[in-house]
Amino acid sequence: MGIKPRYHLIVVLDIERFGSRTDPLQQWLRERLYAIVDEALREAGIDPTDLEAIGDRGDGCFLLIRPTVSKLDLTTRFVDALQASLRGHAQRGNERSALRVRVALHAGDVAQDGRGWVGEALNTACRLVDLDALRTTLAAADRSGLALAVSSDWHSAVVHHDYPELPAAGFREVPFEAKEIRSHAWLYVPGYDEPPGPGAPTAAPRNPAGPARAATGSAPAPARPSGGNHGPFAGAVFHNPQRVYGGDHYEGVTPAEVRPGHDGTSYDGTSYDGTSYDETSHDGTSDGRTGAGA
Repeated sequence: MGIKPRYHLIVVLDIERFGSRTDPLQQWLRERLYAIVDEALREAGIDPTDLEAIGDRGDGCFLLIRPTVSKLDLTTRFVDALQASLRGHAQRGNERSALRVRVALHAGDVAQDGRGWVGEALNTACRLVDLDALRTTLAAADRSGLALAVSSDWHSAVVHHDYPELPAAGFREVPFEAKEIRSHAWLYVPGYDEPPGPGAPTAAPRNPAGPARAATGSAPAPARPSGGNHGPFAGAVFHNPQRVYGGDHYEGVTPAEVRPGHDGTSYDGTSYDGTSYDETSHDGTSDGRTGAGA
């Protein structure tokens, strides 16, 4: 009897420039990512029983969530909680410990075959998080800890309706073409009226909570000095930016060009208490980079 796919909400997260870090730093960043995801799920009010599985992707992870969870809550409360935790990480860290992520939201049928999870919808979500436009947008968004891409279907079901807590004007449409996919995606960056990056119009800064979630009466953001890198995520932008898929797959650089080693300082620039992530809370993981595209 064949496996039976079931409908899931799919969240994929990928750490920016993961492959350019040393092995010990990669391990620590993975621990931090899983801890931040756990915290964001709690802050968004998503019950642990609604989380079907967390699959590991090496330089990131994917979440399979039961459709009883609101797509609007995932797009707003969950993304906001991620942003807040990533900002907190940046304020305590330094350039070497920078943790910024690309996030993709999609939904569709996914099946479990005993070795992991499989389905066209999962493939689409994993290719969405690797979209070049999403990479360049995050690289340009030095005030944010994340850049979000939602599929065309997700946009039609959620963003298009212009909810008070999720203004549709904050999203920018881009082509989404990857292997067999010919579609469009929509990008969003917390703290920006429109996602920055090539082809984006010049936008004035806004409150990092987002256009509709900004505090009433907040003072306007101070002007940024010209030149250099400024903002709470300044440490996340290196002098020689590289786009890295993770593992031994590099885009724009060769493995020999990646800076080896580290200077022995603590990853967060202050102290590290050695707390490790309890992987027993994620027994739904699958092997490898499921759905990353073969």
